Amino acid sequence: MSRVMKRTVVSSAIAISAALIALLVVMMFMSYATAAPLSKANAVAMSRLVDAFAPFAGSPANAQSLVEGLHNGTAITLVGIDNAQRSFNPATKPMSWDDVKIALALANAELGSADIFSPTPVDIEAVLNGGTAGTGDLMINFTGVLTQRASGLRWDQIARAHSFDIDMLVTGASKATPSEEHADISSMTLVSTAKKQQKKQSKKSP
Repeated sequence: MSRVMKRTVVSSAIAISAALIALLVVMMFMSYATAAPLSKANAVAMSRLVDAFAPFAGSPANAQSLVEGLHNGTAITLVGIDNAQRSFNPATKPMSWDDVKIALALANAELGSADIFSPTPVDIEAVLNGGTAGTGDLMINFTGVLTQRASGLRWDQIARAHSFDIDMLVTGASKATPSEEHADISSMTLVSTAKKQQKKQSKKSP
């Protein structure tokens, strides 16, 4: 083998080795970024939101997908009672934990005011991003809580647009949202849509 060929082989080997090392570094970084655990404060905040909205979402798994998707601005996947999956991307960018709770509280209240108390994945997507939802004669076109938020509206403006009082939906929602690391959502209380249902039933009764 000539010297030129030897140099070529050595150069190629060095280039391949450098490329492999670079690839390994990238893979290690991606693995670390993916596996990086939430801070204790964020883990607690997410857990509380998942627990609070599991009934609304239909299951803890659905609630976690909703909470994580809204918080990170990533795809949300919901599974219906028929095990059919529905995925969609939130209309908003990543949001703080408090913003996630306000968004879901508004969505829950809006569906409740439409007499939808066990929403399907289609209903949830519609009330968040906008679209038509419901069953049978009860088909409603929702503007979309997240779509309104993405347009630049404040939460109190969105609440008023749907005839809700933001302070009645979530205590302290009008206050400045704390930073992620110090997010405190424990003082925010959901308004039960069951009360609205009872009122509507009482009006119908003779």
